[in-house]
Amino acid sequence: MFIDANGQKWFKGNLHAHTTNSDGRRAPEDVIKLYADADYDFLALTDHWRYQGMAQKEHMLLLSGCEYDTGSDPRDGIIHIVGIGMARQPELTAVPRPAAQAMIDAINGCGGLAILAHPAWSLNMPEHIRMLRGLAGTEIYNSVSDLPHSARPYSGLVVDQLACQDYLLPCFAADDSHFYDGEETKSYIMVRCESCTPAALMAAIRRGDFYATQGPQIRLEMKEDRLEVTCTPAEHIVFFSNVVYSNHCSSSGHGLTAAVYPFSGPERFIRVEVTDSQDRTAWSSPVRRS
Repeated sequence: MFIDANGQKWFKGNLHAHTTNSDGRRAPEDVIKLYADADYDFLALTDHWRYQGMAQKEHMLLLSGCEYDTGSDPRDGIIHIVGIGMARQPELTAVPRPAAQAMIDAINGCGGLAILAHPAWSLNMPEHIRMLRGLAGTEIYNSVSDLPHSARPYSGLVVDQLACQDYLLPCFAADDSHFYDGEETKSYIMVRCESCTPAALMAAIRRGDFYATQGPQIRLEMKEDRLEVTCTPAEHIVFFSNVVYSNHCSSSGHGLTAAVYPFSGPERFIRVEVTDSQDRTAWSSPVRRS
């Protein structure tokens, strides 16, 4: 847990990890200990088609989780959905594979969050994603989808293309741990709430009281005419919106702790990425400009 300068509590968690219960290389108890030793407060074990219920372990809260998937051809859509925080196991079967919307509906029907996993890695097309209803968000960064096992970890372009069409998805970062050879304990979310309980965490995520990060801390404040960002020392602060060019879209330097984006008029959404001297990034969700 981290307490910020305003006395608000932030809890650290990874919502996408695999174990030997599916195709991961570590046993569940080993994975839990690994994340607990890295000062994580909560974790979801999301083995493929293997539902894991909620549990309170020593030094670690386990949220219920499972990863579901459908499709085999990117032209038709390969959709992976991570279900988090379900009160009971969704009635979904691997054979025959359900449609993506059916998976989302089943997760939501059990009180969970349906998160679109690694859309860049899956070559998801915006037109396919826009057909889906009830998503709690998407992974803007997925650690295992980076080298040495793949090279499409970042889905910011997909997020922006969707937001340009007024389809705003909250952004998560997750490890999707499988190999445990470097992708683990890398990308996570920080959630602002009073206690590390399933109810408090789920409510905060639904409110949008979280951000995705690999280390940098960020805070956004929307004003009528600008967006203000404060952060831990950074090398780059970058703003993304439907305006493809602005003189104020990026700041670079050593030890940056704040930046301002003044609205020029046509911005419909905006989000922020902050990168520090260790090449670790934090990502805000896209915010609709009302």
